[in-house]
Amino acid sequence: MVTPTTIPVFLNGRPARVPAGATLATLVAQEDPALSAAFAAGDARATDARDLPVAADQVLSAGAIFRVFKSSRPAAGAADA
Repeated sequence: MVTPTTIPVFLNGRPARVPAGATLATLVAQEDPALSAAFAAGDARATDARDLPVAADQVLSAGAIFRVFKSSRPAAGAADA
């Protein structure tokens, strides 16, 4: 059995290929460095194809679909102003 070295995934409606075993953070950094910075800082959120929250360290599987976007909601644990 041959194991693929890259897998196809989707980020914000666009196809991408990442190394097998890559995380969502790796995908975002590869495809959109500015969004990656916001994601790492907690100023962007990620959801899967079912609109469920996804963590940056989520290991990707072939065909996975993600949406990562800047959020007006405060990061978890942020204090109210």
